[in-house]
Amino acid sequence: MTGQHRISAGAIVIRGGKILLVRYRDGHGKTYLVGPGGGVGSEEGLTQAISREVKEETSIEVAPTNLLCVDDLYSHKYRMVKIWFLCRVVRGRLKRTRGAVDEGIVEAGWYSKADLENETVYPPIVKQADWTSFAQDGWHAKCLEITYADF
Repeated sequence: MTGQHRISAGAIVIRGGKILLVRYRDGHGKTYLVGPGGGVGSEEGLTQAISREVKEETSIEVAPTNLLCVDDLYSHKYRMVKIWFLCRVVRGRLKRTRGAVDEGIVEAGWYSKADLENETVYPPIVKQADWTSFAQDGWHAKCLEITYADF
């Protein structure tokens, strides 16, 4: 791991019992799914970054609502703190974007919980939690344990 640190923001978007995720493929052919998101600009707020990144990667416009969790990741590239928000769809349809292609995203889609069974998914809370609990008043934001991310 290098000494580089990164602040990132991500979206958990659930609609009709499915979650919006983007798929990356590493240099060894392994794939993983992640909620859309990315680095926060130096003069950009977290919610602004989320809205921008989701639109760049999926063409869907979202509005962040609830803070869900803070993901503490390290990899061979950097140490990253990623702040995840539950978001609602404002408008737009999922389509392949130039921004997604430029970032190495090989597909984006709506996935059911069953679709994720044999997938590597970030943040891991997506596979562990009941998605309906994210929007309930009793949800408390979580700080996830430090995890090695294979990207």
